Amino acid sequence: MQDVCVPGWDLVPYWLRPPGATMGPMPPKPARFGPWFRRHPHLAIVAADVLFALVTVVQFATDDASDAVGLLFVLPIALLAQAFGLRSGLASALVGVALLSTWVAVEGIELSVLGWAARLVPMLLLGVLIGHASDAERHAEALATDLAVASERQREAAEINDTLVQHLAVAKWKLEAGDVDGGIELLDDTITAGEGLVASLLGGLKVTSDDRRRSRPRPLQRLRGRREAVRSGTFTGRR
Repeated sequence: MQDVCVPGWDLVPYWLRPPGATMGPMPPKPARFGPWFRRHPHLAIVAADVLFALVTVVQFATDDASDAVGLLFVLPIALLAQAFGLRSGLASALVGVALLSTWVAVEGIELSVLGWAARLVPMLLLGVLIGHASDAERHAEALATDLAVASERQREAAEINDTLVQHLAVAKWKLEAGDVDGGIELLDDTITAGEGLVASLLGGLKVTSDDRRRSRPRPLQRLRGRREAVRSGTFTGRR
């Protein structure tokens, strides 16, 4: 059976490819890019919890409000905002505000309005701005990925269409030239390739032999019957 090189077989496991379908060059596998807190979100949560705890301990160990230890809460806030987005950034900022307020209430620290603003505004603003930027970045990455996938699918669809049309045109030429065996064999190859493409589009579902028999068009079956009739000498020339 003649091999049919159809684009897109590199996306289908070899045991799902029908006989006669060859695979083109394999594309490079994409590496896992991104910062560690995106690739390991659980570690980011643990690191943020540790930072919150450390800053709280240092803050209670220091009685001098002029040290402004509470400003160090921006570290876990920025980490969570960058890792998980706006909601997590705002929530972690509120956690920092609550811990700072607890320290002020327990230690009896008196802060002026400016002192409160100098501590709260950076935490809240940082959580919101970095979280919003992180969400926008993820949205842009997802959009770029969707556009790339759509462009690749469109290119593969055009190549598949060209391949199948070319095979059908050659099969038609063979049949018109009287090469019934060659035309039927090429049609079989084209149908097999089409079945594999449909299976890959359906998520790699395997096409069974019963489905393959049902998918054979009736004109092709009639053409096979004529070929057998010509070989046996019983062909009358009627359609």
